[in-house]
Amino acid sequence: MTVWARLGRWLSAHHGPALGTLAAEGFLAIDLETTGLDARSDSIVSIAAIPFVRGEPGPGYVTLVHPGRPIPPSASAVHGLTDATVADAPAVDRVVREIEPLLDHRIIVGHGVHFDLAILNRERRACGLSPLGNHALDTQRLAASLRPGWLEYSLEPVATHLGVEVAGRHTAEGDAVTAGRMLVRLLPLLEARGFRTVPELLWAQRRAPLG
Repeated sequence: MTVWARLGRWLSAHHGPALGTLAAEGFLAIDLETTGLDARSDSIVSIAAIPFVRGEPGPGYVTLVHPGRPIPPSASAVHGLTDATVADAPAVDRVVREIEPLLDHRIIVGHGVHFDLAILNRERRACGLSPLGNHALDTQRLAASLRPGWLEYSLEPVATHLGVEVAGRHTAEGDAVTAGRMLVRLLPLLEARGFRTVPELLWAQRRAPLG
């Protein structure tokens, strides 16, 4: 075991799920498409929450969302969603409540997932719901902690490095499935470095060499 993995284990305040258990029992991959990149003010225009069990995605929750405001052209240029696209979509408060049972106490996974969670938790608070307390694994930061020499850690370069096909880029479902498949590829690499539990991965991603 490497020194940093031993330190991560020592710093873990409690034992958490083993990585082997995570791979077998699964996790929930999520992604949001939004009106912009400000987690303090931008809104959801589509969301996907895809359960992974034994390394494979299953049926999940995928929907367009009416953000309650116009979608800026700069955002539409990225994800292709316009005001007309989401005109008949459910409102954010309805979507936040519908997705609640799927979140439960699952481990959440995403690429840059803390941005998604910041927006989702802001919308949850607006609905009178508590912020999520789920463990969240960020494939972007885990890749950076494992391979600090890579030049870029956005979704497509990391997926390419890991041999994961990217399908449906800049759709909530496509990006969620890609992030889930990347975690599946990352887990044995992380285990080979000596990581054994989810709290150890949480420690590692907090110290990832990203800005």
